[in-house]
Amino acid sequence: MGRLSTLSDEVNPSVTLPVVRMLHTSDVHIWDDEASIASLHAVVDAAIDCDVDIVLIAGDLFDNARISDDAAQRTIGELARLACPVVVIPGNHDCVDERSIYRRVELAEAGDHVFFVGDPVGSELVFEELALVVWARGIENHEPSHRPLAGYRPSDPTRWSVVLTHGHYVREGEVSDRSSRITQAEIGQLQCHYVALGHWHRFVDVSEPRVKAFYSGSPSSPGSDGASVNLVTLHPESGVHVERRALPQPAQPAQPAQPAQPARSDVPAR
Repeated sequence: MGRLSTLSDEVNPSVTLPVVRMLHTSDVHIWDDEASIASLHAVVDAAIDCDVDIVLIAGDLFDNARISDDAAQRTIGELARLACPVVVIPGNHDCVDERSIYRRVELAEAGDHVFFVGDPVGSELVFEELALVVWARGIENHEPSHRPLAGYRPSDPTRWSVVLTHGHYVREGEVSDRSSRITQAEIGQLQCHYVALGHWHRFVDVSEPRVKAFYSGSPSSPGSDGASVNLVTLHPESGVHVERRALPQPAQPAQPAQPAQPARSDVPAR
């Protein structure tokens, strides 16, 4: 992949950017279970409680294309609770292929504040009131040839600039044939203000000296360190600040009781 274009180092000093608060999440993996819906509910609650200006969902909102209509409608109902803009991209579990969940589910039913970016080459969304540009690209085919940051071009340097995408991070010097690779060098060349990543189910900072880049982790598969979202503040004087905000631990499905095993006289004691 060739060198990515970068933003100009010079920002018009006469332009005063507003403070923008964003909630970044990913990998909710809505399925036909109460736990995943509860995880999305917790994400929406956090966005409302923190009074954010925009919500970014970096792929895999849905776990697969086979979810029930009821689960899809409950997802739309949760997104409808938000008043701020919501930007959603497809991930590798809900990619925009011929069997995509998005062929029968219209997130826009939640309201005109919800923006689903399904164009496989990526799209730029401009939010004038926030002086914010979001370049968003999801997944059509999750394969090694897919490079999530391909096609990125810098936006107006007088606005905040955010990249929203989904893929597997590869550090410098690491040899990988994984699908949807995002390399350390590619991130370092972007020079945007924040890169909101999805695919990894844990909170990870993959920032470079001149750009903040983070995985938010999955609110539905929190691992040992708990469920969370990223609260990102874009401040014209102090820069970009990322706070990991804890969410309620998602409920785990009850495990069926195992019948007691009869003692066996032919098993030696230990």
